[in-house]
Amino acid sequence: MKHVTKYLSLLSMLPMVAVAVPHVSETLNLAKGWNAVYIESTADNPSCEEFFRDTPVIGVAAYQSDADASTAQYDSSGNEILQAPISYLQWIRGENASTLSAIIGGTAYLLYATNATTIAFQGVPCAPKITWHKVSSTETNEFLNLAGVSSASNSIPLNAYFGDGPFGTVTTGRAIYSISGEDTEEGPTMKDAGKGAFGRPAMITGGKAYALTATRAGEWPGVIGIQGNDGVQFSSDGNYASLKVKNRSATARDFRFTMERSASGEELPPISRQLPRVDAISELQWTNVEEAVSWTVSLDPDDVTEQVFSIDRSQLDAAKEYGAILTVEDLGGSKMRVRVPIIVEHVSQDTVAYPVGLWIGEIALTQVSGLNDETPTPVKAGGTLKMNVMMHIDTNGTCRLLQRVAAGVDTNGVARLFRELSSVPAEVESAKRFSTVMMSVDTPVVEAAEGSEFGDEIGFSWAIAPDARDNPFRHAWHPDHDGKKADYSGDLPAGDDFELYKNPIKPELWSITNKFTLSWHEQANKALPVHYQYNASETTTGIVEWEVRGLTAKSPIVSSGVFALRRVFKAKELE
Repeated sequence: MKHVTKYLSLLSMLPMVAVAVPHVSETLNLAKGWNAVYIESTADNPSCEEFFRDTPVIGVAAYQSDADASTAQYDSSGNEILQAPISYLQWIRGENASTLSAIIGGTAYLLYATNATTIAFQGVPCAPKITWHKVSSTETNEFLNLAGVSSASNSIPLNAYFGDGPFGTVTTGRAIYSISGEDTEEGPTMKDAGKGAFGRPAMITGGKAYALTATRAGEWPGVIGIQGNDGVQFSSDGNYASLKVKNRSATARDFRFTMERSASGEELPPISRQLPRVDAISELQWTNVEEAVSWTVSLDPDDVTEQVFSIDRSQLDAAKEYGAILTVEDLGGSKMRVRVPIIVEHVSQDTVAYPVGLWIGEIALTQVSGLNDETPTPVKAGGTLKMNVMMHIDTNGTCRLLQRVAAGVDTNGVARLFRELSSVPAEVESAKRFSTVMMSVDTPVVEAAEGSEFGDEIGFSWAIAPDARDNPFRHAWHPDHDGKKADYSGDLPAGDDFELYKNPIKPELWSITNKFTLSWHEQANKALPVHYQYNASETTTGIVEWEVRGLTAKSPIVSSGVFALRRVFKAKELE
């Protein structure tokens, strides 16, 4: 909006956005020789040289599950280069020709260590992703997928974890191998892990990786599928964020969600989650999310749940960083666990409490009632009527609708606001005057109705008096509107105030009363509950209704539309 541009010169630069990325703690217990592991998170410095510094790990191979889906390569003549995809990127200590540079979470790795060791670190968790391949030339020469196990359990039945995916069950003749830590540097030897001891079910361990054949190709990360964003991410201007989880198994599942504290020490965010509707009529409701409090969602095969969260930015402390971990667990036999970060970007607020200050924006009226309606109900208009609107909120929470105002900064750097440009003192240089046509020039300030509140529903009422300079019925030269002869014999217009007239008998002119209401609702839909919160750009939107009486003798004119406001000047008082 053009009028907002003028106010930008009054704004100070926004402070830096504070961003904390939550971490989880992870431990790799490595045996001497080859190890196949699933690494869940990405460390702050993931380079192989730094990650394995001062450890006996001398070689790493990272499995690239999507290698076959990579873009085809072409030579200078335009002919496709037929080359096998690289399924593993490798890092070898001391070799410049290594093709692997960093350790990324959500990936399966083969590690070679010259001695047994333990590597403990903190990293940002990632959801597992794997593209399965079925490449077979003979029964004894099939493509082996290196698949990690994302779980906190050390004892998981093989078919409970992989049985719903492309691996299939042991009875179908598929193969699964574990990696021995006793092999030489020449390469790992696969050990059959498809059968348990003494006829028991084969068991696998969380945090390990296994080599499996597949009955079909396709993407399958496990029974928990994270769709879209790899976490719950609140942008600096966002009050809402969500996480989509899909049941990737062939059976119905119960998934448990839990918010947990970050290992890197961030404060828990003031967050709430949206409760599902009970029926089509019930309103959406929210409940606070506390640490270690869980909730369960039941999903049929291929069903998706979108967990929607909101954050109360007015509760954020500028000196603190916020973040947490959202854990999703399969309560069925797979024991799969996926952890993703809850990331909160926020702009620190200054000493002027929100929402104190001058707010300027625009209303757009798109509906209006008919002139002869007995019960005036707004309907779609032929066009959109736009005009700017201004209001000030002081430190006591009093909200005033303004027709005009002068704004400036004094020699002490204090933002100040004045009712008239003529009242600006000398210590305020280069003050600017702003105005709107929506109010009468004789009514420059209107206080909000008692009990109404900015951010919920707030109402203003004012009247354009018969002798007001901008009363549209006043015409100094009109013979019937001379304002002197009190001989008008018509009925008093509905809503008119007799006390506004100077003569005891009604003259030709009458007042025009206005009732102006702003309300905050989700998605600018009045059927949805109020859910207003602070955001970093300090903008807000909602619904506007405007009732005007006195323009017609029979009924009021009611119009409605939407509004958009922005806090542009942080002056505490209106002088």
